Amino acid sequence: MKSSWIAKSIAFDGKVRIIFMDNTYLLQEIFHRRTMSQVLKEALGRTVSAAGLIGGLLKDPQQMSLKIRASSAGLNIFAEADASGHVRGYLSEEWFQRPSEGLSLGQIIGSRGNIQVVQETGTNRMFTGITDMPYANITDDISHYYGQSEQTPTWVTVNICIDHQKQRVTSSRGVLAQLLPGADPGLMQQVQEAVDKCDFMLYPNQQHEASHELLLSPPGGGALLEIKPLHWYCECTKEMLSGLLLSLDPKELSNLVLQAEPAEVVCSHCGEKYVFSPIEIQNLLNTLQRRRTIP
Repeated sequence: MKSSWIAKSIAFDGKVRIIFMDNTYLLQEIFHRRTMSQVLKEALGRTVSAAGLIGGLLKDPQQMSLKIRASSAGLNIFAEADASGHVRGYLSEEWFQRPSEGLSLGQIIGSRGNIQVVQETGTNRMFTGITDMPYANITDDISHYYGQSEQTPTWVTVNICIDHQKQRVTSSRGVLAQLLPGADPGLMQQVQEAVDKCDFMLYPNQQHEASHELLLSPPGGGALLEIKPLHWYCECTKEMLSGLLLSLDPKELSNLVLQAEPAEVVCSHCGEKYVFSPIEIQNLLNTLQRRRTIP
């Protein structure tokens, strides 16, 4: 079965941590769940990819969340990842209420965008960092975030290729490189040149087994530490989404029952659709009525 993956490595004589990622199939699943414009796919794809790479820095059972806030109120992009390779991401509903076709990524983020990263550091402690977005392209802004908020030289790059005629992601790869304590800041330029030279970002999408030859020799001499799969996940369930129907007026539920047709409820986080039959809607209506008769 095809899968997305992330590979952790140490390179340049133990001075650099480098994370390689292929999340092609993960993005295919995300974009299959909801129709969106080209620029929104780029924005969400870059945010989810950045979260997946940051997840590679975590240790079990740590997790993190990433929020991109555009200049216009209500326009947010969310992504979450954990150390086990679970990733999800979604757009706030406001994005779908205004036109975005023909706009660039920089235009939709604007000049007052900001990044918020919330990360579990262990023992139920949380660290929150917020920075501006001077590049308005998400990936360079993540690099900027680490330099400003955590004082850690970091380089993040993502290359997402989309066949817009077929509405399909053909390839998505990313790299996160981070200098370890004591490393010369100038080493980051060598890291970038080495990654560019190995053509990892331009490599045709394939299973991670076929990429091992490239990954087993990290730039500058080093070692491949771990390869793990990346999985799309969402915590939504049909029972959880039934709460949306229970929030309706009883008359609206009664009308749905009288129409004798199923009702569809969609999770705003992942786009999963849950269908409720007229009988299930009637049961929810009965539940709602019982609640209202309890003194």
